[in-house]
Amino acid sequence: MKKVIVILVVLLSACASVSGPKEKPWIYEEPMAGNHSALARCVVSKLQSDSRWSIRMLQFSNRLYPDIDASEVYAYDMRFLPGVFARNSPTNPDAVFDYADLSPEALPYGQHGTYTGPDYAFALMIKKIDDNSVMATLKGSKHVGGIAWEYLQACAQVGISS
Repeated sequence: MKKVIVILVVLLSACASVSGPKEKPWIYEEPMAGNHSALARCVVSKLQSDSRWSIRMLQFSNRLYPDIDASEVYAYDMRFLPGVFARNSPTNPDAVFDYADLSPEALPYGQHGTYTGPDYAFALMIKKIDDNSVMATLKGSKHVGGIAWEYLQACAQVGISS
């Protein structure tokens, strides 16, 4: 009888720890000066030139939503993307990386809610408030998201506007 109770407790605790997919927590949200598309391009450019291991493992997607005057940068871990082979794997020191173009992909914002692609490391939304300012919101991994947020602040301080 004791063995059955122990097995039941173990199974219940295992089931309690299993949960479905979780929404990434919000990490940062702040208004800042600049143009949303220029800031997004600047952040992606800085991230692509970063040589840290945790950033080199990421592939970036720059999306432009003209209907709501916003840009969004997604970062995906390349190890978990389909189509990654030894020749382009970030774990291969001899790999040839194919970085995405810095030009944003223009999409209607209505497609934003139907995203079913691979899990992202972070998502950075930069939305226009007025002609001179934007609201930036970052959610996702605290480590790589924090690095992206530092680059965003640096881009905003430089005064990226076009």
